[in-house]
Amino acid sequence: MKKPSPPTDPEILVIGYGSSLRSDDSVGARAAAAVGDWALPGVRAIAAQQLTPELVEPLSAARLVIFVDARRAEAGEPVRVEPIEPEAIASMFVHACNPRGLLGIAQEIFGSRPPAWLVTVPATEFAVGERLSPMAHSGLVAALQTIAGLLSSAPGCALTARGRMPDHTLKKTC
Repeated sequence: MKKPSPPTDPEILVIGYGSSLRSDDSVGARAAAAVGDWALPGVRAIAAQQLTPELVEPLSAARLVIFVDARRAEAGEPVRVEPIEPEAIASMFVHACNPRGLLGIAQEIFGSRPPAWLVTVPATEFAVGERLSPMAHSGLVAALQTIAGLLSSAPGCALTARGRMPDHTLKKTC
């Protein structure tokens, strides 16, 4: 059986995820929405409640993917950014809907997967609610700056004419 071909014209994906009804858990999706507001050519932002297998096809065709999620943290912990690799096929079906699992599925089905980064935002409040804690709010600002840095170092991505994110996005999103 022939493997499906990923679409051509690769773009950069920013996939932020988390529940909009669980306070700080929404910070990843909020970050993706803010990046989408930047309207950068060649950058597609996806804000999702959770990671699903449907993300595998666009992920496999991307030239770079940046995942953004909340991370339970203590006061004073910074935003973390780390390169990530796919999960091995043996373990991917147990936890397929995490960034490493999705990369593994993309590699298995399409024979390709992009370089990937995981940006995690420190968070403390995961109870039902729609407001960010002060820690997650400041983490969102730092995460957007981190994402802007990753985008500005990606070949062919023009973040802005000045090479930085639009300031209005922070006021609107936060």
